[in-house]
Order: sequence, then structure tokens, then C-alpha cells
Amino acid sequence: MFQILTMLLLETQLYVVSALFTVEVPQQLYVVEYGSNVTMECRFPVNGSLNLGLLTVVWEQKRQGQTKSREVYTLRNGKAFPPSQHRDYTERAVLLHSELKLGRAILQITSVKITDAGSYLCLIDYQGVDYKYITLEVKASYKRINTHVMRKPGEDKFVFMCQSEGFPLAEVFWQNENNFNLSGSANTTYTLTADGLYNVTSILTLKPHRSENYSCVFWSKELNGGTSAHISTLALMSTQYSGQKSLILFIIPTCVMVAVLLSALLIFRKRKSFVNGQSKKDRKRKLNPNLKDENRDDFNSQTEALYLSTVTASRDSGSVGL
Repeated sequence: MFQILTMLLLETQLYVVSALFTVEVPQQLYVVEYGSNVTMECRFPVNGSLNLGLLTVVWEQKRQGQTKSREVYTLRNGKAFPPSQHRDYTERAVLLHSELKLGRAILQITSVKITDAGSYLCLIDYQGVDYKYITLEVKASYKRINTHVMRKPGEDKFVFMCQSEGFPLAEVFWQNENNFNLSGSANTTYTLTADGLYNVTSILTLKPHRSENYSCVFWSKELNGGTSAHISTLALMSTQYSGQKSLILFIIPTCVMVAVLLSALLIFRKRKSFVNGQSKKDRKRKLNPNLKDENRDDFNSQTEALYLSTVTASRDSGSVGL
């Protein structure tokens, strides 16, 4: 009977102590950007100086839709207990020991990932046991949008492409410089990366006008806004002009080279014909020494005619003198 009364008394005392020991959280919701750092805090009563050897702190994370929790950090009897830490938090999640003496169990996570989002349990065992839950939301804005433009082969159309990564999933809207919605002509797809980000690609195919510019907007309700990128038709036309210029630069040198080769071939043939003619004449003279050279006869005839004209002119001038 005495033992029973003693046990009841001890249980009553423990209940009173536990009722007095409460864990509080100054902030229940944390919203952070992907890749940044976050510190989440829960507080507990120290009641004087802290006896670290009696303190146990446990931080666990449970993702939405999952039943099993992951251990983020554990301090057992004043000492860290790395074996129980989930591998995703190795060297990323730490407890700020210097703040424990102030009754602050601060968990710091660096390089926040999308998979870090979820509900976090902060459990404190020190002269009593209590716990609280904290929610962490991770967002990744579609800050960097990659753009690309190319001409559709065999058609008078161009393909505009915008690609970016972020979280949560964003919609993509297309419009021209007059804010006319072109999204109905776009094809948008997405894949999920290993880091939990959405890789969104949107393609718009149309025949552009010279006076128009186009823009793609990545918009998400959860992000409460969106980011945009602009594509100028000037880049399109410069791409087309570059192709034409390259073609011209290829055709002109080719034509010049063909002309030079043809000229060289004609000169070569003429020289070959001349050499062959001279060779035939030389062979004829060797076979028949009495054979007159036609060229020589022509030259002698021309010389004789020139001589006769000169003599005649001299005579005429003498006659006039008399």
C-alpha cells in the first residue's frame, strides 16, 4: 500500500513539473528562397544555469504526403548524436550550442533545398518534456530565363523558346508588344529535377512581324508574381540576315575561284595548241629543208612592200624639187 502511494505521488509530481515545462516557438512559419540559409528556433525554460548533461534536443522533419519523418539533428544528454541524422542533412544542419544556455534551441540549415520543406518537430527533454511544430516553405523564383530563337526548316516561321527552373510549378504566358495574348499557340512542358525543381520549357511557333517584340512570363500564384524575358524580332532578323550573308560570302568566293580556274584552263589550252603548232612546223622543216617558212615569207613580203613605198616617196619628193 505504501509503495502504491509513493508511486502515485511521484507521478503527480512529474505531471506538475511537465505541466510547468513548456516549449514555445517565436515563429511558426518560415518562408525561404531556394539555396539560402534558414534558422528555426524553439525556446524552453532553463530555470537558472543550464545543466547540459540533462538536456536532449530533437529536430525532425516530415514532408507533406509522407508518413515517415527524417531526423534532422539530435542532441542527447548534451552531446550530438550524428548516427541518427538523415544523410540529406549531413554537414548542412547544425544546432547552435552557444544559444542553449539561454534556453534557445536554434536549428540552422544551409543551402536550403526544395525537399527541406515540410513540418519540423522541436522536442525538448529537460526537467520535463514538451514539443512544438514549425512549418518551413521553400520557394524558387524563376529568376533566370533562357531564351532561344530559330527558323523552322522549310517554312517561313520562327520558333521562340523560353526555359527556366523554379518551384512551385509556374504557368507560362506569351504576348507581343501590344500585350496581345499568344499563349494559345504555345506548347509548355515540364520535368522534375533531382533537386525537386520544375524545369519548365515553353515553345511558341509563329510568323513574326518586323515591328513586333515578344515576351514570355513565368507566373505562379504561390510566388505571388512572375518573371519575364523579352525576345526582339531584331535578333530574329539578324539571324536570318546572318544566314543570307553567310550564303553570299560562300557564293562569291566560289564564283571567283571557278572563273580563275576556267581562265587558267583556257590559257593552258591556247599555249598547248601554240606549242603543238610550232612543233609540227619544226618537224616539217627538218624533214624538208627547202620548205619555206610561211611566217618568214610573210615577213619578207611586208619588208619589200615597205621598201618600195619608201623609194616611190623619195622619187616623188625629188620631182617636186625640180
